[in-house]
Amino acid sequence: MCSPDINAATQEVGAETNSASGGVSPTMGIMMGGQFLSGILSQQNAASMQKIRNDAAEKAAKAALRQDQKILLRKSQEEQEAYAQSNFDRKRRAMELEASANVAAGEAGVSGISVDRVMSNIGRQEGEIGVRAKKTYEGKLASIEDSHTKAVNNMIARMNSLPPVVQPNLLATAINVASPYLADADTSKVDAWFADLFNDGSS
Repeated sequence: MCSPDINAATQEVGAETNSASGGVSPTMGIMMGGQFLSGILSQQNAASMQKIRNDAAEKAAKAALRQDQKILLRKSQEEQEAYAQSNFDRKRRAMELEASANVAAGEAGVSGISVDRVMSNIGRQEGEIGVRAKKTYEGKLASIEDSHTKAVNNMIARMNSLPPVVQPNLLATAINVASPYLADADTSKVDAWFADLFNDGSS
């Protein structure tokens, strides 16, 4: 259904263009008004279809981001669990080595500095392994964060690349419809009248 503004403009195109040109017949004025209305409706339909396509593309981009976020969140949780488990296993292994070393030292009748040195060596190795594990874990988390940033940027890029929705241009359509029917002098009159009409309507 046409809006009241377009209906009014269509009637104005048929009647006022006749007056402005001083020579367009009523029949031709009606034809021009019909062409104007058809042009506006075509532009409205195109704008509506483009908006529908843009809305669908935005929903798809957001859905893709949500899916990526779910995957990355799962990866992050898996890495956290794996890191925590590796820490637990490493510390338990170090405790087992220390206990074995104490038993072996007791059976061999060794004590004092020698035993302390063995314990220190076990602790040092456990610490070095822990540092490497932490760096590896932090690197994986950083990679996951980079992937999330990339996913967000991809969504933004997809939405920014959508073509704009072009709304109907009443003035340009009216001039395009009227120009083929009028002489140059009449066209200048009609252009001026259309400009005054739509400028008054927009103010």
